[in-house]
Amino acid sequence: MNELVTINGKQVVTSSRNVAEHFEKEHKHVLDSIRAILAAENSAAKFFHETTYENRGKQYPEYLMNRDGFALLVMGFTGKAALEWKMKYIDAFNAMEKSIKTPQLAPNPHYRTRMIGTAVRDIGKTAESIERVFAVKHGMALASAMEMVGESYGIDTAPLKRLIPAEENPGYLNATMLAGKLGLLSKTGNPKASDANAKLAELGLQKKEGKEWRLTDKGREYGEEKPFTRNGHSGYNIGWNEKVLVLFEQPVKV
Repeated sequence: MNELVTINGKQVVTSSRNVAEHFEKEHKHVLDSIRAILAAENSAAKFFHETTYENRGKQYPEYLMNRDGFALLVMGFTGKAALEWKMKYIDAFNAMEKSIKTPQLAPNPHYRTRMIGTAVRDIGKTAESIERVFAVKHGMALASAMEMVGESYGIDTAPLKRLIPAEENPGYLNATMLAGKLGLLSKTGNPKASDANAKLAELGLQKKEGKEWRLTDKGREYGEEKPFTRNGHSGYNIGWNEKVLVLFEQPVKV
């Protein structure tokens, strides 16, 4: 009974129990007041509708009333609290009546289809920009574009992500994995990522910028930078494809 008013048929109504609760009166006394109004004025019957409610398996009487019935009933209720509740009910009646009188626009069945089509085109344009500006592979750019555009349009782009073609040479090898494949091991037999990074820099595939390794133009053929955010820190992880292994077998040009 949290709502002050509701819709019954085509009318905005409240109930005698609702009024009793908010105006802090015994429900039986509210029922007596309504019956007294009905006995005194036959025409008031159109403002009230007698019904029942169930409580613990038993049926009890209550009345539903429209705005006019409510006004007649609470007219004699006095006090500051009563006045505040009268104003709240008036506002509730006004708001509900306005909502049912406002014409609702029929949904256009073609709108969502057009919106999805526009979103797909925006995904393509956004992916092109990401690919160009951040120099990442097309698949990664598409995935990022789908997430951003999908959130902007409020649509689920998961079905589209399944359509992203697999990369021919995915960059999945990090420096530690490369070190393991190349046999660059520490005295304890663990792969030494630092040695792999030094070799990659020696081959001209990456360079140090601050504390991070970044791809060179030559390195973009063999690796891709994957942006990340972790523990408040943002940066790039480089993933190398297996083509880079061939370069380690060739002599370094000085």
